[in-house]
Amino acid sequence: MAQERKDRGFYSKYYREIDVVHGLQTKPEDREWLLSTPPDNVKQSDVVLYLGCNVLRTTHMIQTVTDIFKLMGVSYAAVGGKTYCCGIQHYQRGDEEAARSVAATTAANFQKFNPKQVVMWCPSCIYFYDDIMDMRGKSFDFNHVAEFLVDHIDELDFKPQPETTVAMHYHTGREQSDAEARSAHLLLSKLPGVTLIDVGTDARFGRHCTPAVREKMGDEAWEGMATGFVEKAIEQGADTFATLYHGCQRHMCRYEADYPVKVEHYLTLVGRALGIEHEDLHKKHVLSGDIDAIMEETSPCAVANNISPEEARLTIEKNYAAR
Repeated sequence: MAQERKDRGFYSKYYREIDVVHGLQTKPEDREWLLSTPPDNVKQSDVVLYLGCNVLRTTHMIQTVTDIFKLMGVSYAAVGGKTYCCGIQHYQRGDEEAARSVAATTAANFQKFNPKQVVMWCPSCIYFYDDIMDMRGKSFDFNHVAEFLVDHIDELDFKPQPETTVAMHYHTGREQSDAEARSAHLLLSKLPGVTLIDVGTDARFGRHCTPAVREKMGDEAWEGMATGFVEKAIEQGADTFATLYHGCQRHMCRYEADYPVKVEHYLTLVGRALGIEHEDLHKKHVLSGDIDAIMEETSPCAVANNISPEEARLTIEKNYAAR
């Protein structure tokens, strides 16, 4: 019983922090993605764009990918947040029964849209449904956003951009990870004005950049590995260091403060070539580190989402305080 209460406390705090960070970046009326359980009579969509949970911390990525889908004329529904948890948090805490129940509930919610395909965003969600739940091709067919866009690349009318040399941070070690990296590389290589260089990667990065990976390696070792690739990219002429996953962008965006390079999610570059631009507020706040200024800027969103000033400040201090 005590363990159950402890777990409930963990999940409550975990998802609440995501909700608050998301709520400091966007107002409810501006969201074109569903965070609640879909009704049984929900509008049918050819594609369910499954965002997962943690991408809500970097709302500009959601805005970018949904704008790309709209530009392509895709019949889609975007869903995410704790209501659509994949179950990996429960699985990692040893509660396999709860993890499988959560995953099955989320899959059932997908089915309400009667989609032809589920396009996934998060590498952890893909890993859990594919490797742990073994649901590929059973409950639904899925692939990663980068793979989906490559499949429809002829529908993307990229416009010339200012010349830039881009090195992409990516992950390896799984067939799916390698496929996602290849797709993102291909997308970037098709952008007019972009010169793409490959600086390699390190299997120690794991599936994607997470606090758990950093903790396992140790801060000093992780920083040395990560900055080593940034420095290698700069030495080879890169002025943009493109990240593949939302976790990677969150962890690496701060290097803009110390190195002569822009750190941007790869879809920011893809979107820009399509005339789509959304500011990375997470990066802006990380580079600022000014708690009072961030409080003032995010206040309208906090009010719209019923986030108290006290909770907003605590969340901002934890995520964005200058270090």
